[in-house]
Amino acid sequence: MSTGPKSVELPNGDRVPYSVQRREVDNPRLTLNPDGTLAVVVPPNTRGDRIVASERDWIESQYESQQSQLASLLQRYDDLLGSFTLWGRSYDLQVKTGNYEISVDGSEISIVTPEKESYLRYLQRKLRDALKTAVRTLAAKFCSEVGRSYETLTVRSQRTKWASCSSGDTLNFNLRCAFLPIPHLRYLVAHEVAHLVEQSHSDEFWQVVQSLVPGYEREKSELQGFWYAVHHNPLWVDLLD
Repeated sequence: MSTGPKSVELPNGDRVPYSVQRREVDNPRLTLNPDGTLAVVVPPNTRGDRIVASERDWIESQYESQQSQLASLLQRYDDLLGSFTLWGRSYDLQVKTGNYEISVDGSEISIVTPEKESYLRYLQRKLRDALKTAVRTLAAKFCSEVGRSYETLTVRSQRTKWASCSSGDTLNFNLRCAFLPIPHLRYLVAHEVAHLVEQSHSDEFWQVVQSLVPGYEREKSELQGFWYAVHHNPLWVDLLD
């Protein structure tokens, strides 16, 4: 059972929306989502608002950390939130009716579909194709350098990760990776290819990553900020809703 959205006010005046779910759990659980909302899970007959009130210091700490990383990222890159972001660049999205077509002209992306309401599905499909092509190209290069190969490569909407390397040498990439600048995508692909050599994040693993993408530290450190940014971008939220 869940309750409708409420909000908790922080000492600085910010309000954090939250929702409460009652489940058969032993202890309450609070999670600050990447979009800045709070998910609260409580045992039956437990008041969620009291749990939220008792954990306000923790909520404030997590929220301020998230906002700080997001603000720092926005100082270094284009308008990641107000426009449609693709490969780290901001575009104005123009939606028209007609035969299926997508084109890029300067800072404008034009999407044409027979029905205006279907443009998100079309855009999602084209993004998936473009991302898969980009990842395959990078993965082929990196696999050649380390003498490894993968079995399958997938692109899908994942809830918690940019990418992963699962058992059976399958490389999985989040569709949200198309939001990232190319250097950050290169790092992610190198990271997952390195897992074909070493599964754990050992010293050997990071040596492989360094050999594939020297000086990767900045891209690695900015990924969390981009994760928050893509979840605050209204067009990307609609795209993957």
